[in-house]
Amino acid sequence: MSDRSFDRRKLTQLHSDILTLLSSSDHWINSQSLHAKLRPRYGQTDATSKTIQRALRHLLDIGLIEASGRGSARELRKVPNSAQNKAEIQSVELAVALLQLEQFATNQLPEDALKSLRDHCDRSRELLNSHPTYPRYLQGRAWSGKAALIDSGYPLIPPPQNEAMLRTILDALYRGRQLSIQYQNAAIATAKVQRYEVTPLALVERGSALYLLSCRRSGRTGLYKQYMQRLDRMLSAVITENSADPDPSFELERFLKHEHTLLFFPEAPQSITLRVRERGSRSRLRQYRLSEDQVIHERDYGFELKATVRPSLTFKQFVIGLAPDVILTAPASLRRELQTILTESAEAYAEGTFQT
Repeated sequence: MSDRSFDRRKLTQLHSDILTLLSSSDHWINSQSLHAKLRPRYGQTDATSKTIQRALRHLLDIGLIEASGRGSARELRKVPNSAQNKAEIQSVELAVALLQLEQFATNQLPEDALKSLRDHCDRSRELLNSHPTYPRYLQGRAWSGKAALIDSGYPLIPPPQNEAMLRTILDALYRGRQLSIQYQNAAIATAKVQRYEVTPLALVERGSALYLLSCRRSGRTGLYKQYMQRLDRMLSAVITENSADPDPSFELERFLKHEHTLLFFPEAPQSITLRVRERGSRSRLRQYRLSEDQVIHERDYGFELKATVRPSLTFKQFVIGLAPDVILTAPASLRRELQTILTESAEAYAEGTFQT
């Protein structure tokens, strides 16, 4: 290596982005063009321009890029075969943690962050394979086959996912840009294609489906309307030049814990009573809690459970799925609703068909 050695830890994400842009071209890139590609991510201010200039000077000083010409005519390119800012992983434990994270990160990180993670994971694999017989390294390599995360429901095959569109949505979330999307609710046969220009708020993975949470502010009232849309039902998604205009009242943790929208058609909180029959084995409802105020009273048939829940489509399906050993006895209106569903189901099964 040349005497212009460098400390890789001093290379930032901006340096990495510059090297990536220059690596993507076989030719020299005009300095102004390079600035134009970096500004949407790092800002449009004079301070940003100076920061980019300092980053370019640093890369020139350490010999990773070279320049030709001056002023507006200046062109840049990456030095062929120059060393990249490769991640250095020196801890077996960190390598194991990163490789486990890699299994679940694809739908949770923007493209550049995912690229950086995969670079670290490549270095992690190299580290764990560097000592084939050392016990700690053997244990680290074996961990990938010792832990997994699966959906608690029936293992459905996920719907087809447009990877390019997912990357676009993640990029808009990361950069704080609005999205122009086309959406068709495939669950409704007559649904028309709808067009929205929205501010993305969050991406949520539930079971085998991905959901975009977004909002749009009314020009007439100034109030925000929130949307929840499955990615596999989107026909297109394009990043606009408009800055994000997020609903200031939105908090993802509160949305998931208290609004229960992803449980579908949530109702007001209610006190419910379940009677649970145990035949030979203890019910899992003894270990899992439906609410913080849940109480259990022992009975001859098993136990009676009382809790405050927010009834929803998902909750009703959950209770029905526990039949015949779990029945909801209160409130009476919810019991009658579930009874109607089970009665119609029993009649359909008895006939082997559906009544017209």
